[in-house]
Amino acid sequence: MELLAVFFETYLKLNREEEEQLYRELGKMDKKEVDAIMQITTSWHEKGRAEGRVEGRVEKAREIICKYLSRKFGDKSAGLQQKVERMTDLETLDYILEQLFAASTLEEARVIINNGVKGDKLP
Repeated sequence: MELLAVFFETYLKLNREEEEQLYRELGKMDKKEVDAIMQITTSWHEKGRAEGRVEGRVEKAREIICKYLSRKFGDKSAGLQQKVERMTDLETLDYILEQLFAASTLEEARVIINNGVKGDKLP
């Protein structure tokens, strides 16, 4: 049942009318079946929210690092900013951000970011 539900959630996004129809059909089902379906749905929503929060934190960390680089080093940091924008690992981004505060030159920032890239997952 869970596999089927994952398939529907992934490939068959419901519009408003279809969602209303789903709820009408759920109203016709046995309470135990409805509870099981709703439990699966709730766990997906929770998982999706958690993933969304992590993605949001990753985006915010990239934004802060890029703003910092731009403010401190100007246009010369554009290449580094592009590297940062491709980073996906929150721990790496947090490490880089923390280390950048000690960087006084663009070269020091480059070393910090390049060291971070080695451990990061790039797309």
